[in-house]
Amino acid sequence: MALRVASAAMVALMTAAAAPLLAIAQSDSAAASSEQIETGRVRMKSGAEVVYRIRLLPLTSFPSLPPAVAEQLEQRKCRVPQTYQARAPENVVHASLERKGSSDWAVLCSVNGATTLYAFFQSQPGSPILLRQQRDTEWLGSEMLGAYGSAWGIARRSPSQVRQAKESGSKHIDADHDGIEDSFIEKSSTTHYFQDGSWITLENSN
Repeated sequence: MALRVASAAMVALMTAAAAPLLAIAQSDSAAASSEQIETGRVRMKSGAEVVYRIRLLPLTSFPSLPPAVAEQLEQRKCRVPQTYQARAPENVVHASLERKGSSDWAVLCSVNGATTLYAFFQSQPGSPILLRQQRDTEWLGSEMLGAYGSAWGIARRSPSQVRQAKESGSKHIDADHDGIEDSFIEKSSTTHYFQDGSWITLENSN
C-alpha cells in the first residue's frame, strides 16, 4: 500500500494529548455502508467540558469517487467526518491539484478517532498523499450552545483564490491550478498548494 507524505511536520499526530472518551453508535455494526455517530465528552481549551457528536459518512455517500481512490480509502477503513454545518455530504473535493486540468481528489478520512487529510493525484491514484492529521475532537464548533460537532472542513480553492493567499512571510503565488482550502470553521483557514514538486501552505486572505 503506497503512501507519500508531504512533510514530517504534517504527519505528526499529537499522541501525547489525552484522547477523549469515544462512543460509536450505528444502526447496524456489520453494515459498512451505514452512517456512524462518534460521541463523547472533551475538555475545550477554555477549560469547559462539552459533549460532542460527529457524523461519519460511509464512502458510499460519495459515488463520484474514482474506483482507485475509493479502494485506497476502503483499505484504510475511512469514513468522512461532516462539519456541524453540513446540510449535504461534504469533505470530499474534486479539483485540479497536481497541475492545470488534472482530475484530482482530496478527502478527510476518519479512523479510530483521528482524521487525516489525503490528496489523490490522477497520475498516481494508488499513492495518497498525507497532508495533515489530528484528533477528530481537535477542532469543534457549534451553532448553538451544547451541540458541538466537527469544525474541520475542506473545499476547492480556485487559482484566483489561491493568488489572493500567500505563503507565510513571502509574496503571493502566481497559481494556475487549484488548491485545497483547509478550514477551522469560523476561526481560520489555510490553503495547501502543489508547486514545483512539493506542497506549500498558504495563509488565506480574509
